[in-house]
Amino acid sequence: MNLSQLRFASAIASTGSFTAAAAECCVTQPTLSNGIAQLENELGERLFVRTTRKVALTPFGLHVLPYINEVLSAQASLVQQTQVFLNPDKRLIRIGTSPLISANLLGLMIEPFRLRNPDVDVVLREMNMTDLYRMLGEGLLDFVFGVANVHKGAWVATFLYEEPLIFIPRCAVWSGGRAPHSVQLKDIANETYVMVPDACGLSRATRALFRSQRRKLQEYSGEAMSYQVLEEWAALGIGSAILPQSKVTASGQASSPITDKSGHKVTISFEATWSRTGHQSPHLLEFANHLRKVVPRIIGGTGSGWQV
Repeated sequence: MNLSQLRFASAIASTGSFTAAAAECCVTQPTLSNGIAQLENELGERLFVRTTRKVALTPFGLHVLPYINEVLSAQASLVQQTQVFLNPDKRLIRIGTSPLISANLLGLMIEPFRLRNPDVDVVLREMNMTDLYRMLGEGLLDFVFGVANVHKGAWVATFLYEEPLIFIPRCAVWSGGRAPHSVQLKDIANETYVMVPDACGLSRATRALFRSQRRKLQEYSGEAMSYQVLEEWAALGIGSAILPQSKVTASGQASSPITDKSGHKVTISFEATWSRTGHQSPHLLEFANHLRKVVPRIIGGTGSGWQV
């Protein structure tokens, strides 16, 4: 196998389409399809099942995808670290992000700094939070963006933004017809919820929410591999789902914000963390100051429902 084949597999898994993955990887669809066929032949099992509507991972594909992504991340780290060694004077900011971080907001938060500092390279890495904090502790990352208060450690932290949590009912149908303007947690506490693995921070935050209200979270025994699958499983009637507003993709009236007893929206908060001792370089200190002072003004000025 080669890295191109692994990139093809990762791209198909993330896009759900051979056509979109080929465009993302800048190859023709036959090239991508042949690469996947060769990879499946070497691994000994199919990675994907194709229907007229979509492309989905097989159980085998679900099992090996994290290892494929791990190899790709290791290769990216190798390239990055060789450049750090060969160009010691090059100014670099290495940021690890949770998959929950809104891509649109990530760009809004980082781009003003990049425009002011065109000689600073920003390297992004999206991984599960456990690995991100491990890499932060080992000095392989400078900053981590993720769900607030879900990982203990000797970090400096600053608040980035928060967004509403959205309830998606089982079968995406409300007994009364249209979805209500909002729902209280007590009214949906007896639902069974489909969950993603406890790697991005969402599952841990959801469990913490139920504990704070002294409610027992009833979890479906299986696990989805993506936020889109949570919506699809809810539509199939497997269970209900809770997602941050930015991760809800289905259109229509099915979903509703969750509120507390006082009628305030229940939110999920995100923060940036970094080491207490690892930021002596001026450009890293400047970026930390940017996160503290500039980012809240940027997000507060979007007028798009994000809260600071």
